[in-house]
Amino acid sequence: MNLERDHKLAQAESRIEQAERNIRQVESLLPQLNAQGVSTVEIEGHLDLMSEALYHLKQQRRLIIGAHH
Repeated sequence: MNLERDHKLAQAESRIEQAERNIRQVESLLPQLNAQGVSTVEIEGHLDLMSEALYHLKQQRRLIIGAHH
């Protein structure tokens, strides 16, 4: 049972790290796009969705941890 939990936890951690990297990468592009006159409203909306997905991934991680304590 611990192996399954550890595997699920490792998957959740990996997804969280990837989501955080993706969000940071997109956020870092916003100033450049704004400077070029590109509207970032839609991109910011996508960032909101990405942040929401990240929140749910973190919730999943907490559930995995909590289920086995």
